[in-house]
Amino acid sequence: MRIKTTINLDVRVYNEIARASIVTGISRRDIISSLLKRLSGDHAKMVRSWKRVRYQGRAGNERWRCLHLSLWPDEYEFFLDLRKVCKMSVSFLIAFAVSKYLQEVVSLLLKRPDNNRYKNYMIINRIVDGIVCWTYYWGMPRTLPDNP
Repeated sequence: MRIKTTINLDVRVYNEIARASIVTGISRRDIISSLLKRLSGDHAKMVRSWKRVRYQGRAGNERWRCLHLSLWPDEYEFFLDLRKVCKMSVSFLIAFAVSKYLQEVVSLLLKRPDNNRYKNYMIINRIVDGIVCWTYYWGMPRTLPDNP
């Protein structure tokens, strides 16, 4: 079952995603998913702790487009993880990823479509001495930590 959500994008960003979709023959949703997966590889440079979430800037009379997305649960959770780690709205993350990675992602998708972006994505919840612990894995660890 998919999770339905919406994002708001500057019309120029929206059009770049639409063009990438036409060029690759891959849906806008999958383009966005691939972009955020690529962005996650550089997340360490973008970590912000104890700050507010940043949103896209608005300048002048820019036009915005609302894009409806239907995401797999692992994609949705991954997008929220990036939002939390980078302290950027999902729409802002997408706009940032378009500006920084779109050409690279399109080139890769033309060579080899990415149908399994979130394999080995895990969330583990444990309670240790009454403390709730959540561990997020963006890939498969060699071994899982022992369960206390």
